[in-house]
Amino acid sequence: MLSSKKQKMSNRKSKIILAVSLVVFCLLVFYYSSRIDESRYDAIIEKTARKYNIDSRFVKAVIYQESKFDARVRGTSGEIGLMQVMPRGAAVDWARHYKLENVREGLLFNPELNIEIGAWYLSQALKRWHNYKYAKELALCQYNAGGKRADAWKPENYNGTVIDRIKIRSTRAYVESIMSKYKKYCENNR
Repeated sequence: MLSSKKQKMSNRKSKIILAVSLVVFCLLVFYYSSRIDESRYDAIIEKTARKYNIDSRFVKAVIYQESKFDARVRGTSGEIGLMQVMPRGAAVDWARHYKLENVREGLLFNPELNIEIGAWYLSQALKRWHNYKYAKELALCQYNAGGKRADAWKPENYNGTVIDRIKIRSTRAYVESIMSKYKKYCENNR
């Protein structure tokens, strides 16, 4: 039989081993759960982008920025899902456009519906700004900060830059981040 002192040391070692194992397990779970699968929704993105005549890499860059491809995410202002669709904003506009009943909030967590509404909303902004050299940047301003602000930030001429005119720092960072990710997607898809 082990002495009391040896038994205490053995118990202490067992507890340390168990604690280290638990920490390693938690780190592994965190690592694998936090990895982003950027191709998970590619088929839906491609189909929807074609429907609205948008570059799918652009839609994908917006999704990356908005949700990091987590369909269950909810924003601090009530935005929902992959493209952070506003239930009382873009969702209502989309339903009105297609003469449908308003979409229930819970349905906005559905990736296909969320991408449908988000891509439609983005396509409306792209159409509005299509004459401008930096139409994508203006569309992103509208998507993030609203049409009135995008209108205030539009350049004086169609070839003028947009980024330097954005007055809200978070919107400027948002646009720059998406455009950077979009360029990476374009480089990888040559």
